[in-house]
Amino acid sequence: MADQKPENSQPAHAGIETSVRHVDLLDYIRGIAILSVLLFHSLGTVFGYETPPWNGLFRDFSGPVSFLYFLPLSFGQVGVSIFFVVSGFCIHLSFHQQGQKWGGFFLRRFFRIYPPYLLALIFSVSLIMAHSRLDLQSNEVWMQWLTHLLLVHNFLPLTFYGINGSFWSLAVEAQLYLLYPALLFLAIKFGWRRTMIGLAGCELLIRGADGLTQTMDAANTLWGNISWWFASSPLGYWFSWSLGAFVADAFLKNRPLPFLKTSPIPWLALAIISYFIKPLFPFLFFLSAMTTAIVTSRLLSGAGPTVKIPSVSLDILKKIGIWSYSIYLLHQPLINIYSYLIVWAVPGEYRSAPVVFLLLLVAWLVVIPFSILWHKLFELPGIALGKRIIQKIDARNTAIFEPERSRGIHRVGNAVFCVMIGMLLFIAVGSYLISAKLTPPSPAENNNLAWTLATSPDAAKRNGALAVKLAEDACGRTQYRNTVMIGTLAAAYAEAGRFDAAISAAQKACDLAAKNGETNLLQKNRELLSLYQNHQPYRDSPAGTHN
Repeated sequence: MADQKPENSQPAHAGIETSVRHVDLLDYIRGIAILSVLLFHSLGTVFGYETPPWNGLFRDFSGPVSFLYFLPLSFGQVGVSIFFVVSGFCIHLSFHQQGQKWGGFFLRRFFRIYPPYLLALIFSVSLIMAHSRLDLQSNEVWMQWLTHLLLVHNFLPLTFYGINGSFWSLAVEAQLYLLYPALLFLAIKFGWRRTMIGLAGCELLIRGADGLTQTMDAANTLWGNISWWFASSPLGYWFSWSLGAFVADAFLKNRPLPFLKTSPIPWLALAIISYFIKPLFPFLFFLSAMTTAIVTSRLLSGAGPTVKIPSVSLDILKKIGIWSYSIYLLHQPLINIYSYLIVWAVPGEYRSAPVVFLLLLVAWLVVIPFSILWHKLFELPGIALGKRIIQKIDARNTAIFEPERSRGIHRVGNAVFCVMIGMLLFIAVGSYLISAKLTPPSPAENNNLAWTLATSPDAAKRNGALAVKLAEDACGRTQYRNTVMIGTLAAAYAEAGRFDAAISAAQKACDLAAKNGETNLLQKNRELLSLYQNHQPYRDSPAGTHN
């Protein structure tokens, strides 16, 4: 055991060299953030959801008791807000240390973020195509591709979690880079404190409106759509991200860091409370970002508590922080795929949620090494390429500081390079084959097939028992929160002759449609309910579709 503190943790007024290329503390914080996100998504993969559903204004804990044992892991979502604060700090630090030239700044950001992201995007799509027949001519597929390539997929509900659910935050961060000049303009004109107060008011207003919309179940109204758009835009995260830049500015100028007299405990308590109350839940990101900024400031100034942590643990945490971007890019599709492998390999009688979760943690031993290879083969060379391009554009930049963490780039021998490529391809191909062979159909695919089996006008194509099985699977995997799928289940029950169950499901579909403001679905399910009450199954038209 060793009494360890990260480098550069002395007070800002003690004369820290502001020309340092790197602040080691940030790597430890990144390590904590990515481990939190990994635990959060592992939890969701095992149980089908990361957080308990709402029951009115509060969380509903009537689900599996085993989920409650893992409930603290559902707070792992705050790892993203931690990343945002660290990102704001690094961007401001990097911009000032590298000459404050906008051309070079944006080029560095592009090559730091985009090349590994683009390759991860292609990898994620390939895993999807391994088990799903995508219609490459469809507008939806092209919209997913185009919005993700341009990093604007956070502006549409259809594409927000499309392809890879973790990618939404990368789009928001890229847009925050574009807002960074505006942040500096406001800070110069009005001062940092006034600017931060204004941005805080803006983000609180957006999050308050989002909480009100969710509480009133007005998501599908015009007001709800406007509120969602602002909450998903960079404006909804501008203050949280700028907190890092605010701390970095004082750090660079050797001034007392902000929040030194502020305790993180009340902010952490408020963040925990917001998790359990529906109108307050959108403030969780804001409150956890504030907590992160306060803790970071105190640690940088040496005001944090002295904690005895084994040096080996700190070294591992720092390494994970250095690899965190590649881990973030790749972890979610890989975790999903390996969960299917676990389900296939473990007999049903031993396949409890805790067992699957523990085995999924073992799968990290593949996810993290694969991410390390990605970091070395794609992320670091991308950084180096950006640096060389900038040096060619302006010969004076040959002596500039390297982007964060690019200091470890070095030439490796051909043999080592070939081994790394071989290991990367081995894991990638193995993951592709697992996806192709073991990934079950999505709830949407099961729903569509169940609808055809239950309502086809061709008797030879109907199969009530199979339709019920597929529809129940689709509803179960979406926690019975999808109106269309519950309506399909009702139709399947009716085709199987289980009219009492069909009436119950159709009534539930009507209630959910009314609650969500889905007028067309409400009318459709009322019509179907009348049929089932008369013990009549529904027959689709020859060219009919389920909507």
